Amino acid sequence: MKPVAALVWLMLLPVGSVVAAEEEGIDWLLTYDGKALPGADWTAVGSPKATVEPEGLRLVDDDAGFSYFQAPWQADPRLETVVEATVRVVSQTGSQKTKTASSLWPWRDGAPVSVLVSDGRHQEGLVLFANQAASHTDRFIPMDTSNRFHTYRLILHGKDMEMWVDGKRQVTGQGAFWKSAESSAPFIRFGSSAKVATGTAVWASVRLGVRKPAGPLATDPVTVKVGEPWDIPREAVRQTRPYLYDMGHGLLLMSVAQGPDAFYEPYGLLKSTDAGKSWTPIPGLDQKDTTPLPVLRRPDGSILAMSRWTRTRPDGAVFGITTTLDRNAETFTQVENRIVLPQRYTNESEGDQIICERHVWNDPDGGVTMVLWSRKRVPLPDGRLTTARFSHLVRSLDEGKTWHYVSTIGPGGEPAVVRLSETEQTAVIRGDRNSRMKQMFSQDAGKTWSDPVELEVGKVLPDLVLMSNGVLACSYGRPASCLMFSLDQGKTWTSHHVISDKVGFNYTSIREISPGRLLFVHDAPQLNARFIEVERAR
Repeated sequence: MKPVAALVWLMLLPVGSVVAAEEEGIDWLLTYDGKALPGADWTAVGSPKATVEPEGLRLVDDDAGFSYFQAPWQADPRLETVVEATVRVVSQTGSQKTKTASSLWPWRDGAPVSVLVSDGRHQEGLVLFANQAASHTDRFIPMDTSNRFHTYRLILHGKDMEMWVDGKRQVTGQGAFWKSAESSAPFIRFGSSAKVATGTAVWASVRLGVRKPAGPLATDPVTVKVGEPWDIPREAVRQTRPYLYDMGHGLLLMSVAQGPDAFYEPYGLLKSTDAGKSWTPIPGLDQKDTTPLPVLRRPDGSILAMSRWTRTRPDGAVFGITTTLDRNAETFTQVENRIVLPQRYTNESEGDQIICERHVWNDPDGGVTMVLWSRKRVPLPDGRLTTARFSHLVRSLDEGKTWHYVSTIGPGGEPAVVRLSETEQTAVIRGDRNSRMKQMFSQDAGKTWSDPVELEVGKVLPDLVLMSNGVLACSYGRPASCLMFSLDQGKTWTSHHVISDKVGFNYTSIREISPGRLLFVHDAPQLNARFIEVERAR
């Protein structure tokens, strides 16, 4: 294992290490053992299809109604709350009945196999999919929930929610118990809260208890003030998936998707001169599949920008479009560029795609480094095809006309890369099949990268900004739109915040537009923005 990856692993070790659950001191207020239908403490909501089997209570949700059991309890803010469920998932569908689900997205419809707990101030809980356990928002534990019974434990303290599986802490859960409670009366419920999704599970036990906390409640090292949002409207054009850039001198640019989330969908390049309050499209760079996505202010004041989409010539050459704008982003010229990657990553068949991503920067020698990712169909040993995604750095020494390979950051797409010093960089890459985002580090200016480290959060299009106060900010989305912060250059993420749990694509973008002030843009339920003030806690 490479040095930085080893360091991060050691710092994260308690999350995955085996720690004996201390039963001493837990006062179990509610206990259900699965040997009979839930008793007088529990109320059936809806019409649960429940049968008692030797293994436990089989709950079946195969219709559009809610079907769960709920019980009240007395919460004490001075105590930790411990929620434990032993359960095996049997089957499940998602918001589309013919498909399985792995996330509460794109519709916040609820889940057919879930636990929800409220202390009267906040509520969150556990959602079980066939391939992972998760919170209702942004914490994910890749695993097989259907192979056998597993015991899941939630430990609630303040706004934190640790998540344990079979005696191992898998999620630290800082800020995970975040959502305002729907009622001031504390409750716990288990079963199905879904209208469309269906599922079956066998519940061997569910219990809730309280205990004295082992230590004081940890304080958030970052003070965050979230401002009120404003819409970014556009008549007759739906705009989603924002990519935000600060050109300095009061000029902001933003590339936005304007199509159906498909290859070669059109994009638009918008500009703002009032700190993101209003946006106008740049004529000639609107509703086109050659519109640039990453943009960069060059030392001479001009603006260099590259198209998101690339194409492949019959001879195998991969090319895109380089756009050069004047300093005010009013006029532009365009030329074809060429992108050269090793054969393992470059386009070779229909459906392969090299995609220019959001981050690009000036190099000391006058060159430019850009982040991109490759999406390529590759054969499996059994002859079937799968899609391999990898993120890379490329460089240009001729104002974006040719781009040459520098390094592969790691597996996965939608990378965000931030420079921490002249030699140190870190990258966060979209979570793929198991939802968790991955993080890598470089100590040699991006020439080599550490092994990926799985984060406990996910899932799509992270963005990274090293703020002027030294706080590293990372936005990410799906099924909510979130922010997290690090005070040690990304080695640990100790401050998590859900900015909005409304649903859209949940793609996010951030830029520090003045000291300590982030402009946060996302697309749920439509394109909107807000200011977020970020300070180190005193």
